[in-house]
Amino acid sequence: MNKKIIERMMAYLKPYWKRLLFSFVCMVGVGALSALVAYLIKPALDDIFIHKNKHMLILLPIAIVLTYFFKGLFTYLQGYQTHYIAEKILFDIRTQLFENILHMPTKYFDITHSGDLTSRLLNDTEQVQNSIANIIPNTVRESFKVIGLAVVLFVNNWMLALVAILVFPMAAYPVVYIGRKMKKLGRKRQVSIAELTTKMQEALTNLRLIKAFSTEKQEACEFEKKSNDLLNIKLEAIKIDEATSPLMEFIGSIGVALLIWIGGYIVFKGLLTVGGFFSFLAALFMLYRPFRTIAKANNEINTSLASVERIFSIIDAEKEKYSGNIKFTGVKDKIDFEHVYFSYEDDKNKSVLRDINLTIQAKSIVALVGESGGGKSTILELIPRFYDPTEGQITIDNIDLKEFDLKSLRRKIAIVSQRVLLFAKTVKENIAYGKDNLSMEEIIKVAKDAYAHDFIMKLKNGYDTNLGEQGVILSGGERQRIAIARALVKNPDILILDEATSALDLESEQIVQKALNNLMKNRTVIMAAHRISTAVNANKIVVMKNGMIVDQGKHEELLERCEYYRKLYKIQVADDSSI
Repeated sequence: MNKKIIERMMAYLKPYWKRLLFSFVCMVGVGALSALVAYLIKPALDDIFIHKNKHMLILLPIAIVLTYFFKGLFTYLQGYQTHYIAEKILFDIRTQLFENILHMPTKYFDITHSGDLTSRLLNDTEQVQNSIANIIPNTVRESFKVIGLAVVLFVNNWMLALVAILVFPMAAYPVVYIGRKMKKLGRKRQVSIAELTTKMQEALTNLRLIKAFSTEKQEACEFEKKSNDLLNIKLEAIKIDEATSPLMEFIGSIGVALLIWIGGYIVFKGLLTVGGFFSFLAALFMLYRPFRTIAKANNEINTSLASVERIFSIIDAEKEKYSGNIKFTGVKDKIDFEHVYFSYEDDKNKSVLRDINLTIQAKSIVALVGESGGGKSTILELIPRFYDPTEGQITIDNIDLKEFDLKSLRRKIAIVSQRVLLFAKTVKENIAYGKDNLSMEEIIKVAKDAYAHDFIMKLKNGYDTNLGEQGVILSGGERQRIAIARALVKNPDILILDEATSALDLESEQIVQKALNNLMKNRTVIMAAHRISTAVNANKIVVMKNGMIVDQGKHEELLERCEYYRKLYKIQVADDSSI
């Protein structure tokens, strides 16, 4: 096992070292008492059945009962302690892993599917927990049994014990070889589980789309294929794992046959008593189970290593940088984009934004217009630092965004986008999200300002209605108004509107626009406008095309001097008149 991985896992064990030490003592007790069971066979045969010792007839049965009682007690105490430690470590790792995922930069989620992360949070951590609770403790406990039983072997006859030891190297090579194979299969299995989880999550998320296109059979076939891939990996692992015990048995039978032949000869010569020989044989046969457990545990530990490596790959991944230490309190003068370039692939030749120079005055409304793919949404994502510019800088009141404490910056920014994100919680919990001590009166007030109170009261349980996954029980306009109410609770200084009304019908848009007007008061507003009609009253309209600013100014000025803006306006006027 990798030394660094062991050191890192020991760090998780450290807070529970007292329980671990107690568990270790119990394991030693189990090993010693298992050896005592084998040793008691010698006096049972020699003193009771051969020498007819009446005192031993009374003492030995009592000794056997007490031995098994304490062996069972130590086994129970060790099992509880190791499971307790394993569950606590599972809790610690899973909590740390989830927190780390939440602190990953936005770019990480562009290339990593949520299904893969779900698999690591659930399946990989469960695999590690199983190793700590069962595999490793069982291996250690059985190792102490091996030591104790080996002592019994040497006490009875050291020559026979040496012969028995010669058999062990024969078993070592296949165990190591099988372990390597199981580690590779373990890695493949965890990747396959992640792919299957991803497929399942995608299908459940897009269930309405699947039904709309009648592609149930196609999706089922794709799921079956990935499930079959996992099945084949598991079957291959089972084939190797199940071969371990028969192989160990066969190697063991060679040793036992040799020992019976040599041991019988020694007994015939009078160098060993019958009781001593049967005690030796009992210890030898009792050694089989620990060796089998250790051999199979080697397979399972190597399988778990793949899960540990996948978990640590996330824990070690670069987190979102919180380097700034200036507390952001709001825009007092202006926001400046200075020669900003941005590329999702860190390649200037593939920039989605090119040489953006833009000034946004405090408490003004700036609208970004242009065709889809022009870079409007990307500009909006740079302001809360979901991404940082590839080149150039963005400043607020002449301070680089990177100098601000990231949390304080984001606390003063609210985002209302075309795709509203809601939790499967109650209406009031969604509105008050991020605010723990908000009163019901305050929730109702912001709901009224967002023109949401009336439809909320018509829901089955009013503000206590659970919205279901992504607010499935609400219409698009209703979801937008919940999002606006949530933004009002945040009381932002900067408001970002990413085509907030583009997916709505005209009637819903008019209601949502009223709510937005309440939200926009006395704030610095940057919006990506799907319809130019929503941008005409902005203090500044920024016309974008192919990641560049074509022109900027007021509506009338742009109509007069910007041919591209005039073209967009005419197309939209024509579209609106045809409705």
